[in-house]
Amino acid sequence: MLEAKHTKLISRITLTAILSFSVLMMMSQNDTSSISRKNFIKINLISLPPLINNLNQKWIGLEYQRIIDERLSFAVTADFGIFQDYTYIKYHDFFDEDQGFSYTREDVRIPGYHIIPSLRYIFIRPFKKADISIYTAVNLDYYQYFMNKSIYQSFTDQTTTYHNSTIRFNIGGSIGAQYIVFNRFSLDLNISLFTKIYSKSTSDELPELYPENSFWKSNNNSTWATINLMLGYKFGSNKNHKEPKIQK
Repeated sequence: MLEAKHTKLISRITLTAILSFSVLMMMSQNDTSSISRKNFIKINLISLPPLINNLNQKWIGLEYQRIIDERLSFAVTADFGIFQDYTYIKYHDFFDEDQGFSYTREDVRIPGYHIIPSLRYIFIRPFKKADISIYTAVNLDYYQYFMNKSIYQSFTDQTTTYHNSTIRFNIGGSIGAQYIVFNRFSLDLNISLFTKIYSKSTSDELPELYPENSFWKSNNNSTWATINLMLGYKFGSNKNHKEPKIQK
């Protein structure tokens, strides 16, 4: 019980720190009045098919990006939802005259969220006519997962339940490309690599919950990679300012 309270306290402190950091970054940015439409709101297209196809992952990714100057921008990404939701049934070899073949059913559900602030730097714009930017970024990733697991044994007709929660602090980097069309819509493809700094789980008997928004993990789950394809909308006041051109 004490461990659960400790984890919740750390979680609240971390969320407050991240939100405060985001506000300070936006307040301390340079004057960019020459840049029109400095804000982006984006949705991760990769997270949409599981929602439609009713797969065992039902999470969504949203992002807010704010332009700081011609090369720098700050973004906050939030991935939240159900990262695992499945039932596994294992049939055993022995047969009982009253119950038939015995089986074990395991039901697992893991909701959670990621909060990922990042600072991005555009280092090249390869085309003169197309508004395409190649950028690199430094990212922080804080996530928390909550696991509910129940195991039913048909032979004994008993159900055992397990609960676990994991918080994790991570750092990483990204490389990506963003394409802006009609000065309104954006398509952003990026790949990120993260590594663990600190983690804490409420259960000492169960393993910690590993990142489920990744497409690759190392053998010890301390390093993993994610890929995002973000469709965005650029908004803000447009007082007939011209977008500054970044020199190559």
